[in-house]
Amino acid sequence: MPRTLLFWRSGAAVTDILDTPPEPPAVQFDGYLPEPCVLEPEQITEYPDHLELSEELREQLKQWSVPQAAEEDMDPDTYYDCVLSNAPGWKVGGWPAWNSTDPSSQPCSECGTGMEVLMTVATFEEGDDAGNSWSPYPHPGAGPYPGHRGYNATGVQIGSGYRQHLFVCPAEPEHPHIELMT
Repeated sequence: MPRTLLFWRSGAAVTDILDTPPEPPAVQFDGYLPEPCVLEPEQITEYPDHLELSEELREQLKQWSVPQAAEEDMDPDTYYDCVLSNAPGWKVGGWPAWNSTDPSSQPCSECGTGMEVLMTVATFEEGDDAGNSWSPYPHPGAGPYPGHRGYNATGVQIGSGYRQHLFVCPAEPEHPHIELMT
Protein backbone atom coordinates (compact mmCIF):
# COMPACT_ATOMS: atom_id res chain seq x y z
CA MET A 1 0.00 0.00 0.00
CA PRO A 2 1.42 3.44 -0.89
CA ARG A 3 2.40 5.66 2.00
CA THR A 4 1.28 9.26 2.13
CA LEU A 5 3.45 11.79 3.91
CA LEU A 6 1.93 14.93 5.30
CA PHE A 7 3.93 18.08 5.75
CA TRP A 8 3.40 21.74 6.54
CA ARG A 9 4.60 24.48 4.24
CA SER A 10 4.48 28.23 4.35
CA GLY A 11 2.12 30.14 2.07
CA ALA A 12 5.14 32.24 1.09
CA ALA A 13 6.64 29.11 -0.51
CA VAL A 14 3.79 29.01 -3.04
CA THR A 15 5.04 31.30 -5.78
CA ASP A 16 3.47 30.07 -9.04
CA ILE A 17 -0.25 30.47 -8.48
CA LEU A 18 -2.36 28.86 -11.19
CA ASP A 19 -5.27 30.76 -12.75
CA THR A 20 -7.16 27.51 -13.19
CA PRO A 21 -6.52 24.49 -10.97
CA PRO A 22 -5.52 21.33 -12.85
CA GLU A 23 -8.22 18.78 -13.47
CA PRO A 24 -7.62 15.31 -12.00
CA PRO A 25 -6.95 12.60 -14.58
CA ALA A 26 -9.96 10.55 -13.41
CA VAL A 27 -12.65 10.81 -10.77
CA GLN A 28 -14.93 7.84 -10.20
CA PHE A 29 -17.78 9.86 -8.64
CA ASP A 30 -18.55 13.59 -8.55
CA GLY A 31 -18.60 13.57 -4.74
CA TYR A 32 -14.91 12.62 -4.58
CA LEU A 33 -13.68 16.00 -5.82
CA PRO A 34 -14.33 19.20 -3.83
CA GLU A 35 -16.26 21.97 -5.55
CA PRO A 36 -14.74 25.45 -5.42
CA CYS A 37 -16.11 27.24 -2.37
CA VAL A 38 -15.29 30.07 -0.01
CA LEU A 39 -12.86 29.25 2.79
CA GLU A 40 -13.65 31.20 5.93
CA PRO A 41 -11.51 29.72 8.71
CA GLU A 42 -12.45 30.48 12.27
CA GLN A 43 -11.03 29.36 15.58
CA ILE A 44 -13.48 27.50 17.80
CA THR A 45 -13.46 25.51 21.02
CA GLU A 46 -14.97 22.06 21.06
CA TYR A 47 -14.89 19.26 23.60
CA PRO A 48 -14.52 15.46 23.47
CA ASP A 49 -17.42 13.25 22.50
CA HIS A 50 -19.50 12.24 25.54
CA LEU A 51 -18.34 8.64 25.05
CA GLU A 52 -14.77 9.73 25.88
CA LEU A 53 -15.85 11.13 29.27
CA SER A 54 -16.25 9.31 32.57
CA GLU A 55 -19.72 8.12 33.55
CA GLU A 56 -19.72 10.62 36.44
CA LEU A 57 -18.91 13.56 34.17
CA ARG A 58 -21.52 12.43 31.62
CA GLU A 59 -24.16 12.44 34.34
CA GLN A 60 -23.11 15.93 35.50
CA LEU A 61 -23.29 17.22 31.93
CA LYS A 62 -26.71 15.65 31.46
CA GLN A 63 -28.02 17.44 34.58
CA TRP A 64 -26.42 20.71 33.51
CA SER A 65 -27.88 20.34 30.02
CA VAL A 66 -31.53 20.18 31.13
CA PRO A 67 -32.14 23.95 31.40
CA GLN A 68 -29.78 24.72 28.49
CA ALA A 69 -31.53 22.19 26.25
CA ALA A 70 -34.96 23.53 27.24
CA GLU A 71 -33.93 27.00 26.03
CA GLU A 72 -32.91 25.52 22.66
CA ASP A 73 -35.91 23.13 22.54
CA MET A 74 -33.53 20.15 22.40
CA ASP A 75 -33.26 16.75 24.06
CA PRO A 76 -31.01 17.04 27.18
CA ASP A 77 -29.44 13.65 26.37
CA THR A 78 -28.02 14.97 23.10
CA TYR A 79 -27.45 18.65 23.96
CA TYR A 80 -23.76 18.28 24.86
CA ASP A 81 -22.86 16.39 21.68
CA CYS A 82 -24.88 18.66 19.40
CA VAL A 83 -23.91 22.04 20.86
CA LEU A 84 -20.50 21.72 22.58
CA SER A 85 -18.78 18.62 21.27
CA ASN A 86 -17.55 17.67 17.79
CA ALA A 87 -18.03 20.66 15.54
CA PRO A 88 -19.30 19.52 12.14
CA GLY A 89 -17.58 20.29 8.87
CA TRP A 90 -13.99 20.30 7.71
CA LYS A 91 -11.56 21.14 10.50
CA VAL A 92 -7.92 21.02 11.50
CA GLY A 93 -7.29 19.49 14.93
CA GLY A 94 -10.11 19.04 17.39
CA TRP A 95 -11.77 15.86 18.57
CA PRO A 96 -13.03 12.92 16.54
CA ALA A 97 -16.75 12.21 16.43
CA TRP A 98 -17.79 8.72 17.42
CA ASN A 99 -21.19 8.68 15.71
CA SER A 100 -20.96 5.22 14.18
CA THR A 101 -18.29 3.52 16.32
CA ASP A 102 -17.24 3.38 19.94
CA PRO A 103 -14.20 5.46 20.88
CA SER A 104 -10.96 3.62 20.32
CA SER A 105 -7.38 4.60 20.91
CA GLN A 106 -5.33 5.05 17.76
CA PRO A 107 -1.72 4.08 18.56
CA CYS A 108 1.06 4.78 16.09
CA SER A 109 2.02 1.55 14.31
CA GLU A 110 5.73 2.41 14.57
CA CYS A 111 6.20 3.80 18.09
CA GLY A 112 2.93 3.18 19.94
CA THR A 113 2.34 6.88 20.73
CA GLY A 114 -1.34 7.86 20.82
CA MET A 115 -2.24 9.43 17.49
CA GLU A 116 -3.91 12.86 17.33
CA VAL A 117 -6.47 14.18 14.87
CA LEU A 118 -4.75 16.27 12.22
CA MET A 119 -7.89 17.04 10.25
CA THR A 120 -11.45 15.98 9.61
CA VAL A 121 -13.14 16.00 6.22
CA ALA A 122 -16.90 15.89 6.66
CA THR A 123 -19.80 15.64 4.28
CA PHE A 124 -21.85 18.22 6.15
CA GLU A 125 -20.92 21.68 7.40
CA GLU A 126 -23.80 21.87 9.87
CA GLY A 127 -26.05 19.30 11.48
CA ASP A 128 -29.83 19.45 11.55
CA ASP A 129 -29.77 18.78 15.29
CA ALA A 130 -27.17 21.40 16.27
CA GLY A 131 -29.39 24.46 16.16
CA ASN A 132 -27.27 27.52 15.39
CA SER A 133 -24.42 26.44 17.66
CA TRP A 134 -21.95 25.58 14.89
CA SER A 135 -23.31 27.79 12.14
CA PRO A 136 -20.43 29.16 10.03
CA TYR A 137 -22.23 32.46 9.83
CA PRO A 138 -23.93 35.03 11.08
CA HIS A 139 -20.71 37.04 11.29
CA PRO A 140 -20.56 39.95 8.79
CA GLY A 141 -19.49 39.05 5.29
CA ALA A 142 -20.06 35.33 5.76
CA GLY A 143 -22.31 33.18 3.52
CA PRO A 144 -24.62 32.31 2.14
CA TYR A 145 -22.85 33.45 -0.98
CA PRO A 146 -23.47 32.86 -4.70
CA GLY A 147 -23.31 29.13 -5.37
CA HIS A 148 -23.69 28.30 -1.64
CA ARG A 149 -24.79 24.68 -1.28
CA GLY A 150 -26.02 24.83 2.30
CA TYR A 151 -24.94 21.99 4.55
CA ASN A 152 -22.53 20.54 1.94
CA ALA A 153 -20.54 23.55 0.72
CA THR A 154 -17.66 21.51 -0.73
CA GLY A 155 -19.87 19.02 -2.58
CA VAL A 156 -17.76 16.16 -1.13
CA GLN A 157 -19.65 13.06 -0.05
CA ILE A 158 -17.86 10.91 2.57
CA GLY A 159 -19.49 7.48 2.54
CA SER A 160 -23.18 7.95 3.26
CA GLY A 161 -22.72 11.30 4.98
CA TYR A 162 -19.84 10.45 7.31
CA ARG A 163 -16.63 12.13 8.49
CA GLN A 164 -13.12 11.05 7.53
CA HIS A 165 -10.60 11.65 10.33
CA LEU A 166 -6.89 11.72 9.61
CA PHE A 167 -4.71 10.87 12.63
CA VAL A 168 -0.97 11.59 12.83
CA CYS A 169 1.78 10.67 15.25
CA PRO A 170 2.64 13.72 17.40
CA ALA A 171 6.06 12.24 18.23
CA GLU A 172 7.17 11.64 14.63
CA PRO A 173 5.06 13.18 11.83
CA GLU A 174 6.86 10.95 9.29
CA HIS A 175 5.25 7.84 10.79
CA PRO A 176 2.30 6.38 8.86
CA HIS A 177 -1.01 8.14 9.41
CA ILE A 178 -4.33 6.49 10.20
CA GLU A 179 -7.60 7.22 8.42
CA LEU A 180 -10.85 6.53 10.21
CA MET A 181 -14.40 7.04 8.98
CA THR A 182 -17.09 7.77 11.58
